[in-house]
Amino acid sequence: MSRVWKTVLLASICLSGSLLAGQSAPWGELAISPMVIAPPIEYVPVETEPVKAARWHFPGLTPEALGEFLTEAGLSPPAVSRMMGLAQPEPSTTGLVVEPGGELIRALTPDVRAMIYRRLAKSPLNYDQASAYYFNAGSIDTWLGGPEVTSPGLRAIVDPLIYRIGDFLYLADIKEVLSEVGPGPEFQTLVRRLLRQQSIFVTLSVSTEDDVERLEEYWGRGGRRTDIRPLLESVMGDGQSLRISELLPDLPRRLLYRFPKVRAIDLEKPQLANCFWTALNFFNDTPDDRFLDVRVAMDTLKSDYFLVHGHQQLGDIVVLSTNAMNVFHVAVYLADDLVFTKNGSFSLAPWIIMPLDRLKGPYAGKIDDWKVTYYRRKDL
Repeated sequence: MSRVWKTVLLASICLSGSLLAGQSAPWGELAISPMVIAPPIEYVPVETEPVKAARWHFPGLTPEALGEFLTEAGLSPPAVSRMMGLAQPEPSTTGLVVEPGGELIRALTPDVRAMIYRRLAKSPLNYDQASAYYFNAGSIDTWLGGPEVTSPGLRAIVDPLIYRIGDFLYLADIKEVLSEVGPGPEFQTLVRRLLRQQSIFVTLSVSTEDDVERLEEYWGRGGRRTDIRPLLESVMGDGQSLRISELLPDLPRRLLYRFPKVRAIDLEKPQLANCFWTALNFFNDTPDDRFLDVRVAMDTLKSDYFLVHGHQQLGDIVVLSTNAMNVFHVAVYLADDLVFTKNGSFSLAPWIIMPLDRLKGPYAGKIDDWKVTYYRRKDL
């Protein structure tokens, strides 16, 4: 690939971690540079299917409860009445389904849209909201770019559909955009821009005062200490630094900052590489595709890993779940609350490194009761 990532050098930030006063980090002195990675344009599909009408599913809601929710969300009384007139019973969910239409969708203010879509995103039936594009940014320009990237005409269509939850901007109504713009290069370029993911470039500095044996022990987990020691010694005290990717096991080192190359045989698998496959194969030279099956992955996590509280180590599995332990994402702990992750099972989700707080951000906007737990392989 000619352009695997686009680097945004904002600042180098030294990471200190949650350590006791005077305690040095077992992973050493890390520095990060923010970066943003976008898929190659060749990977972004060109839409050819007819646009289907949006459907909003409200599982378990009665008409009275839906009306109360829409009012609390800030929808005007006439808009609530119109929405209630469109609501139809959905016996399979003991709730309601609404086909709002483009006019009603576009009439929503960003705040009202955020309230309604946050509710819709809690049900997988509402795929557009549950899988909305998102980006951690203070402004839409930071996400979509200026007129040299997206035309004013396109921005006039897209901007009113973007809403904010916490520190993240979201766009769920991509079908509404497609219905107005139509398929073609401009829409394809927009989707590529929306698919960008924020990552970080991490380096490790080694001084003559560092305990190389301690660094070797931390980064050499999984029987790799003899591989790691020469790398650490090669930069000790000479002012150079090591890329963290060089200290990772073979598989994540090959995958980092890359997008999956989908082969014909991959289409026969239950799904493409996902977060479970990524996490449970972290120390495997040859990936085990059984972990593409979520049931197999969960059984392995239960039988081959144990729960740890604090003092995380390289390779620990970071589990994001509801309080009832319904797991919705897993990642791999690297160091100082940095994780190795693949955020999605589709081919346009790259393998990246990101701070745990940023990984948690989008889920905090959609899921009310959730927690983070850590698991470690028994044989490590």
